[in-house]
Amino acid sequence: METIKMITIDLDGTLLRSDGSVSDHTVETLQKARQKGVIVAIATGRMYQTAKAYGERLALGDSPMLLFAGGLIQTLESKKILFQQTVPRQDAQDLVNLAREQSWQMQTYIDDVLRVELDEPWIRDYERTTKVKAVICGDEFYRVQGDCNKLLSRGPHEELLERKALIEKTFPGRFNILFSDLTFLEIMPLGVDKGHGIRRLGELYDVDPKYIMAIGDSENDLDMLKAAGFSVAMANAGQEVKDAANYVTLSNDEDGVAAVVEKFVL
Repeated sequence: METIKMITIDLDGTLLRSDGSVSDHTVETLQKARQKGVIVAIATGRMYQTAKAYGERLALGDSPMLLFAGGLIQTLESKKILFQQTVPRQDAQDLVNLAREQSWQMQTYIDDVLRVELDEPWIRDYERTTKVKAVICGDEFYRVQGDCNKLLSRGPHEELLERKALIEKTFPGRFNILFSDLTFLEIMPLGVDKGHGIRRLGELYDVDPKYIMAIGDSENDLDMLKAAGFSVAMANAGQEVKDAANYVTLSNDEDGVAAVVEKFVL
């Protein structure tokens, strides 16, 4: 294994324990890695305002954060945008029109603001999980007025599978669509994923991907795991994710991130 110069870490199901917390042991371990000169970067499908608190919890300084699964690379403290690719506005408009026709739950992310049509159970659950407050827009939600970093639809997994199939049939080749969780259907710009994201991050910080350790647990981490020189799946990950990884660490509730960093970096 090559010497690790950068660690990219997913949040939900990876860095975060089931209660949304990060242990002191994990914080201390990642600080030791930083003291060795290793760049530690959050790599998440989340927006800046819901990822920022975890960067601060890890005391990462002005380190980069890979947001929206690679659609945005932004520094933690200075909020400097190093890279951004959004969904073309007409594509976003066409998609929310389809969502309205089909009566789907849908949410947009524009200028670090979460927008929805209605206050309903799926969005209240999302607010509890991410600690973000949605802007309730009513009918105005269906008039896209900015560049969307991504769109997201919530619902039972079987229904989301049907939505994904219909979007791909209706708008072939216009979006990158995948699951970050069974009830989270992520709709992102074509060509945006965490794999492209960590390669861009490596270019920005002059780190070859072969020196990057990537740690994740879900489908939207697969591209990142495949792009990294050393890939790590959590014990709580699905089998497809584990099969794509070089190493399987402990679960998120057992400080699996700290365990793998101690074993291979410190």
